[in-house]
Amino acid sequence: MKTLNIYIGKIIAHIMVEKKITKAELARRLSVRPQSIDYMLSRKSIDTDTLYKVSQALNYDFAQFYTLSKKQIDFDTPKKIEKTVKARLVVEIELDNDDLQKLNLNNKLNHVLMNKE
Repeated sequence: MKTLNIYIGKIIAHIMVEKKITKAELARRLSVRPQSIDYMLSRKSIDTDTLYKVSQALNYDFAQFYTLSKKQIDFDTPKKIEKTVKARLVVEIELDNDDLQKLNLNNKLNHVLMNKE
């Protein structure tokens, strides 16, 4: 499979310039040392947790650079006929109280639980 030539550090640096955010300011928003920002900006790749935090700090969706179409992913896979099957998906998400309040999830969860009883 072809590798991606995405240098996320350069992209983050470009967005920082566009938004007029200094390394010191980004470090403050992420609660890290400015040296950590220098290191991050020199990287070709970044872990998803850090990318999410940087996206929040800069109010920018960096994940869009990693979106691949099914055609790009499965270009070397033989075509097959797929049956439709039902599946149950259980997802566990860890959210802090601020996230719950922003999404109004406490009220929604209480409403769902009350309707089940």
